[in-house]
Amino acid sequence: MNKRILVTILTMTFAFSSLVGCGNKENLESETSTQQEENKEEVTPTVEESQAEETEEEETVDTLPAYEYPGPELFYSVLYGYVVEDLGQYFDNAGVLIPSISIINIDESNKEDQLVYGDYWIYSYRLNGQTLECTAGGDFPGVIHIKQTDDGYEVTGFDRVEDGSNFDSSAKELFGENYDAFMELSSNSDEKEKVRAQIIANYVFANDLDITEYQDTGWDPVQLPEQNIDTFYSDL
Repeated sequence: MNKRILVTILTMTFAFSSLVGCGNKENLESETSTQQEENKEEVTPTVEESQAEETEEEETVDTLPAYEYPGPELFYSVLYGYVVEDLGQYFDNAGVLIPSISIINIDESNKEDQLVYGDYWIYSYRLNGQTLECTAGGDFPGVIHIKQTDDGYEVTGFDRVEDGSNFDSSAKELFGENYDAFMELSSNSDEKEKVRAQIIANYVFANDLDITEYQDTGWDPVQLPEQNIDTFYSDL
């Protein structure tokens, strides 16, 4: 029996703010040498202060627990864990890596090689007050191979859709009869936003965190819904 699940996330725009804190060059050049020396003495931190600030920043990052699938289904726990570990290696972890997975179809006809057709995303978030701010992310559509074992499940491989001009042809080859469903799901931004928020809300609840919203650079914050860990897939 095939499982059909829609678990998606919102495609996002990322921006880097390289000019924050930049001063006015002409004003700086008008300062006298004496003023520059006085200012330097006042604001230049000691080695100990710099190390303390770095330690404080590292401790802030460490306050976010690693993501673990919070639901009761072992199959999805293995799947989500693989996405975090395998795809998360391509991004700097700003605080926590949270996956968002769009499952199109699962072919269970061969227990030794179950095929999970989906669009797999991974995002990096940092904590700012009660807001999770997204700093990076990426998309990896394709087919994940999962083997059922005596102890549970094991991921044995991942066939990814190619980038660039070969994207469409390779997607058709990998997804086969599921290609149209994949393309339709990819264009459904409302559903992606809904599911992305729910995945984050369940993570926040499972770890008892004081987080109320998430935000992409350049966009308004999004309030998190109520958690639905026990019924996540059946609710979608």
